[in-house]
Amino acid sequence: MPEDGSPGSVRAMLRAATDAQHQRLHVLPAFAALAEGRIALHDYAALLQRKLGFHAALDARLEGVDDLAALGIDLAERRRTPLLRDDLRWLGMSDAVPLAPLPVLRGAAEAMGALYVAEGSTLGGRQLARALDGLLPPGEDGRRFLLGHGARHGAMWRDFCGALERCGADLAARDAMIAGAIATFAAFEAWFSVPEAIAAA
Repeated sequence: MPEDGSPGSVRAMLRAATDAQHQRLHVLPAFAALAEGRIALHDYAALLQRKLGFHAALDARLEGVDDLAALGIDLAERRRTPLLRDDLRWLGMSDAVPLAPLPVLRGAAEAMGALYVAEGSTLGGRQLARALDGLLPPGEDGRRFLLGHGARHGAMWRDFCGALERCGADLAARDAMIAGAIATFAAFEAWFSVPEAIAAA
């Protein structure tokens, strides 16, 4: 099996299959403003609320899937909704939010594809956290979600990529992973593409 990220690896196939969707997310106004360090505090809080609606819904979907533990996935240690709730509480904002409508995950392979969307979002999180330096005081407060798994990030990402390769060793499972990732990216994009919904979140 090819190494993590190399041509022919499951990770590379997932990245290629979802690249167009991923690139579209970068130009959504709230994400672009965050990346460029020009987001206003109330818009940042609204974005975190919207993210909570997505991640809480994804957590619920993943909890209903068997066999992830057999791939080496510990959902409890990868759950990032507590970090979002911490950030929102620190900002003085409610964490009572509507949940995103997400596709049903039919088995561990589709669930791994969906989890790829969530875990992949941790890769640029530290850079985005630094982009908040002009908005938030120094430290972790208000940006714990963006800091993700913290000091354990590298090890957890490598472990996840290993699980991707194990799951994708079966060709049918690989196709299901890609389908799960595409469907989850589509749900994520739809959830963040309705300005009035984001403002009300």
